[in-house]
Amino acid sequence: MTITPLHHVERGSSKAQSILVAVGGGKGGIGKSFITSNLGIFLANMGFNTIIIDLDLGAPNLHTCLGEKPPTATFHDYLSGKIDSLDKVAVATQFPKLRLISGANDHKELANISVQEQSRLMSALYNLKSDFTILDLSAGTHTSTLDFFLMAQRHLVTLTPDPTSVENVYRFMKATYFRRIKRFEQQLNLDSLIFDLMSNQDKHKIKVPSDLLAAICAVDPWRGMQLSEKMNYLHFELIVNQTRGSKDLQLARSIESVSRKYFGLPVTLLGHIDYDNAVWHALRKRRPITLEFPNSALYAQLLSIARDLASPHLKKAVI
Repeated sequence: MTITPLHHVERGSSKAQSILVAVGGGKGGIGKSFITSNLGIFLANMGFNTIIIDLDLGAPNLHTCLGEKPPTATFHDYLSGKIDSLDKVAVATQFPKLRLISGANDHKELANISVQEQSRLMSALYNLKSDFTILDLSAGTHTSTLDFFLMAQRHLVTLTPDPTSVENVYRFMKATYFRRIKRFEQQLNLDSLIFDLMSNQDKHKIKVPSDLLAAICAVDPWRGMQLSEKMNYLHFELIVNQTRGSKDLQLARSIESVSRKYFGLPVTLLGHIDYDNAVWHALRKRRPITLEFPNSALYAQLLSIARDLASPHLKKAVI
């Protein structure tokens, strides 16, 4: 099968040149950068022009995952005005069709960019020319992290099977859920209603996030329906990293099921990646897993996730 990359797709009512994919999670050390870098490599190998972006602005490390030297052009150059286009910050990698945009380790102020800088950066991200743009986000629930996550079309959530990661991934998704509601409450004139509902959660039987949306729909069906339509755009796609057996896979399915009920939104398991010391060995050698261990199970699992990620956006497939 020959894959034809999709160069123009619809985002809402206007055309955009890139599919934005966000990779987020509730804590550090869950493999976001590992997953971002390898998905970028596989998409590029499929023929898609791909840009991966290190939005962990305080501690960028995507270049290490790719086996590249720290880029000389960084976000700092764009935000400071030294370079007038974010596209000019994107540097070529050893993989054809894959470019990297990174932050700078020696500019800690980038970890706390202003609202104006964030808005400028988000606008520039929308205008990047590529088939796929993948955002590797900072860990946690900082508002800027949530805003970058929400601006994407595909919302990938990474976690590991350990209890702290599972707890934090629910916290991340909950924060994302309420951040999206916050984005539209003024637009739909729901400020006072939401304040009243959240101030009297017991009275309105609001125990989980989905209960809030149900309560809004009960009180104001018309505006509740409008908000529901906007919320349904938020589709969490889970990637469980470092799985060690059937119990971890069962846990992944359980998280998928519970999350659907908890948020009342589409939540699917995009894929899982087994625990393997090959990852550690590859990183130590500064070699992507695709080059160091091309015959490993990890290679096949990452390729499967990349194909699933790409498949809804293919213009056509010629057999």
